[in-house]
Amino acid sequence: MRAPVRLQDVIAQPLYDTVTLPMAGATRLTFFSVPLGQGATAFGAGTKHLGDTNMELAGQLAAGFAFKLLGFRLAFPWNIPIADLVLGINGAAFRFFVAAKEFLRVPARTVPSGNAAFITTNAGSTAAANVASGTSGWPSMQNGFAVGRKPLDMGAGENFSVTLEWGGGVQAISAATFITIYLDGFMGRPVQ
Repeated sequence: MRAPVRLQDVIAQPLYDTVTLPMAGATRLTFFSVPLGQGATAFGAGTKHLGDTNMELAGQLAAGFAFKLLGFRLAFPWNIPIADLVLGINGAAFRFFVAAKEFLRVPARTVPSGNAAFITTNAGSTAAANVASGTSGWPSMQNGFAVGRKPLDMGAGENFSVTLEWGGGVQAISAATFITIYLDGFMGRPVQ
């Protein structure tokens, strides 16, 4: 006898998680490990909410859900000072794991944000020393670190995480800020 076919709606829906980057000393930040309603939000007071993450469970998908991973994006606040971006992102390693197996290891600066405003100035301009996400890749949702030629299927209950790691720790930045990691792809969810 055949196993019953599981029906799913499939939508284009990224998984995302936001973590606060402290002013100095962090050697590792782990993403997707604190779900909605737990931990601290990166945006004021309270626990994580939909502005921080869309994870229902810590580091895994709920029963009946699946995810086809097509790529990654790394985003930061649109008003981050250039010096803080350089100190906070340069030198960091971006690592993606499913269970204990590493599927991607690259310098964090190679993972573009693909969203937000784009700033351009003329030579000699006295533009403010702030940077928009556009300087981390052209602001297009298609601009991410693509693995689309070899998508990765993730099922319910499989543990996964992203880490940003600094060998010598984050250099001193002017203020604590936040970083959001997006896993771009297709979410399969139970049919209602």
